[in-house]
Amino acid sequence: MLKLFNAYRQLPFYFKIIIALSLMLFVMSLTQPAFYIDRKEDPNAYSDSLVLFLLGWMSLLGGAIVPFILWLANPLYIVSILLILRKKIGALFTVWSSTILALIFWQLKSIMTSESGGYSHITGRGPGFYLWLASFVVLALGVSLYQCLINRNKEV
Repeated sequence: MLKLFNAYRQLPFYFKIIIALSLMLFVMSLTQPAFYIDRKEDPNAYSDSLVLFLLGWMSLLGGAIVPFILWLANPLYIVSILLILRKKIGALFTVWSSTILALIFWQLKSIMTSESGGYSHITGRGPGFYLWLASFVVLALGVSLYQCLINRNKEV
């Protein structure tokens, strides 16, 4: 952990701001509803972002393959930050992969909401989803811009 903190301290100021802003958005997203679903017994039903983050991997056990693949955006996001801290080239690929997976979730119309395999219609996205997506986009754009600046400086 100390190595990661030291790696963070050695990053350019620009990258420190990008990572800090992205992580703040990500953590804030975990405190908000991710999306709302249709439930006759509870018209205000929503999915909790923190629960989805911690237990989303279990959707694979219920047969929900697409939501599991989209949930993989979370570990890819964390791997991206680790690669940035270690100054590895793969960071650009992983950060955009996680962002694309997050954007694909926007297209889902329904999602498995019970262990028995029942699906619910997604009636809307909550603030947690938008904060979550923003954290990915901020990191992806920040890494891309930094990479462009590095490449431009190499050409000069």
